[in-house]
Amino acid sequence: MSQRALAWLWAALLLVCTALLLTQLRQPDFWDTRITALLPASDQSARLQRADNQLAGAFESQFVLLVGGPQPVAAARDLKQRLQAVGLSADQTDNRPDQQLDAYRYGLLSDELHAADSEQLSARALERLLLPGGSEAVSRDPFGVLDSWLQERFSGPLRLRQGMPGLQHDGQLWVLVSGQLQASPYALEVQQQLHSALAAFHVQWPEAQLLRSGLIFHAAAGATQAQREMSSLGLASVLGLCLLFWLVFRRLRTLALLLVPIACGLLLALPLTGLLFGGVNLLTLVFGVSIIGIAVDYALHLQCQRQLVAEQPEQRFWSALLLGLVTTLVAYLGQLLTPMPGLRQMACFAALGLLGAWLTVRLWLAQWPLSVHPATAAAARRLAPLRLREGQRWPWISLLVLLLLALAAISRLQFSGSLQQLNPSPPQLIAEQQQVQTLLQQPGGSRYLLVSAPDGQALLQRLESLDAPLQQLLAAGELSAYTHTARHLPSLARQQYNRHALRQGYLQALPALRAASGLPERLQQQAVAALDAAPLLTAALWLDSSAGAPDAALWLGAQTEGGWLAIIALGEASPAAISALQQLAIAPDLLYHDRVASLSAQLAHLARSMASWLALAVLLLGLLLCWRLRRAAWRALLPPVGAVVLTLGCLSLVGGIGLFHLLGLLLVLGIGLDAGIFSAQEPDSEATWLAVSLSCASSLLAFGLLAFSATPALHFLGLTCLLGLAFTWALVPFARAERPGFSH
Repeated sequence: MSQRALAWLWAALLLVCTALLLTQLRQPDFWDTRITALLPASDQSARLQRADNQLAGAFESQFVLLVGGPQPVAAARDLKQRLQAVGLSADQTDNRPDQQLDAYRYGLLSDELHAADSEQLSARALERLLLPGGSEAVSRDPFGVLDSWLQERFSGPLRLRQGMPGLQHDGQLWVLVSGQLQASPYALEVQQQLHSALAAFHVQWPEAQLLRSGLIFHAAAGATQAQREMSSLGLASVLGLCLLFWLVFRRLRTLALLLVPIACGLLLALPLTGLLFGGVNLLTLVFGVSIIGIAVDYALHLQCQRQLVAEQPEQRFWSALLLGLVTTLVAYLGQLLTPMPGLRQMACFAALGLLGAWLTVRLWLAQWPLSVHPATAAAARRLAPLRLREGQRWPWISLLVLLLLALAAISRLQFSGSLQQLNPSPPQLIAEQQQVQTLLQQPGGSRYLLVSAPDGQALLQRLESLDAPLQQLLAAGELSAYTHTARHLPSLARQQYNRHALRQGYLQALPALRAASGLPERLQQQAVAALDAAPLLTAALWLDSSAGAPDAALWLGAQTEGGWLAIIALGEASPAAISALQQLAIAPDLLYHDRVASLSAQLAHLARSMASWLALAVLLLGLLLCWRLRRAAWRALLPPVGAVVLTLGCLSLVGGIGLFHLLGLLLVLGIGLDAGIFSAQEPDSEATWLAVSLSCASSLLAFGLLAFSATPALHFLGLTCLLGLAFTWALVPFARAERPGFSH
């Protein structure tokens, strides 16, 4: 097929991609704001995976706000109305477990009433009789069974304040506004609704204080940050590239032509990535826009070659350009081997973008008229003296010493599995969430016990048996909180036992109560008859009620492979408590799981795997270049491999490296290969040296700016690229010079 026909075919493909992209942009879920997309696929058991998913699902759909300030109750009511007005489902009715559990109260006996004797029960009934409406209350529930049980089981810090739940802490009243989302917290529309409601609230109540907890706040902060950085860092990168190219080429037409490959690369990568992955993560776009900034390298080499050497480049030039593409794609596509969907999406986006840029240069730019300015040749002449002169040994000795020092530092390198690299939330928001959990005395859900049993009732009984050791840890201050379904839903066996104990209390205490109070003789018969006729509280009834809704996230129920499962959510635990929990989980029906520790270990393992891939990639690329370039292969390998070694040495001095540092090193390897290959092909060419310098400078603008990102993952990647690309450019003069005592 002719060059002209291929050019038209490439134009037709870009038109199809344009139409596809316009269709995708109309889909509300095309943009994905989930940072969890970067997490590795779990290799844990199916039961643990289901438990994690259930806890995560419950956390995703709920949000909590604590309102403080001069008028917290009025402000909280206003905030509640504003959330409902924009379509966010704030709780509209107060949870009244006393009304929902009234019919089942006889099976709900507190520990205090269990331990009470007949005299204490009679005294309790007499106290209730003296209260307003006491005669009716005693006739229905002589000992206040339900009130006593509710006080014991729901004895959290919240109390009703003018009809709103609130708590007092350090002299400040905090009023609770909570709710359930009807849509995904990652949906941009939902996040915008939340932002508008809170902005209007702050205008109306400027002195009000807000403490936020819920995934929607983290998702909204991450999306806002990604959008802000996409515009600020992307704009800075584009402006920097334009200024750089203007200083060298001084032609608007040339400037426009150099940016065409970037646009075409984006046009190919964006819709096809969305098609393959069902959408595009905003972090992928931030990362991808910067990566495709290096797509201009191909145009730079072509432009410098045409202006300074020959208007129609030789086949040798195109071979080098193709070799640069292939080796760079090998470095990028290595990310497809990772089990992290987000990284695979980034790799696909980058590979498609670079392929689109290369095709644009090969099929279009080479055929377009050339525009020349004397400033280009002048820039090449000014850069030429930076090449090392023959016979210079001190630069080589210095380089050898630096490489040896870097290798010594690398020997002490540690891999970090810190989840900080995956958490883009502002520190203030993280602190607020921790404060909300502390004030409400709620478990965080990051660690839990997974309990199994043959059936539902056996599961409830097993949960009840674990209260004693957990209460010991709680009383000792080693465990901040814990909760499970059986804390609020007694097993049927426990309910029957409670009813029997209550019946005995009626028989022993009610005669003395009648004698002391003058209540009718039928009181005892009525109380016993009501007890015998009352239903038992089942798991289905409890979990379907609004009072039992919070327990639904902790109850996995029957499993397809057999058995029943439930979760005991645990709060902050000391090392002694963690040791005790792990010892407790030796039992075959218990499993202790720390989600944060598990993910950290998984990320550290993944970082080691990527380090192995990096070493393998260097080996494979070295063999490929030795086969292709023979004795000149060292020229191609010195900039990328030397830059990787020196960058690792620097990073090892400031702490451990993580997954995104290694990802950045893969990119440094790919970018440095372009510089090395052209230096090996044309070691004495001023055009090549100018193009390589511009390429490194433009890549530094594209990647190095990510070092200023507030998103930890992008910051670590950008910092690595900033160091690595600077080292790459500094090593190119060595690759273009003769080694002392050698010839090329």
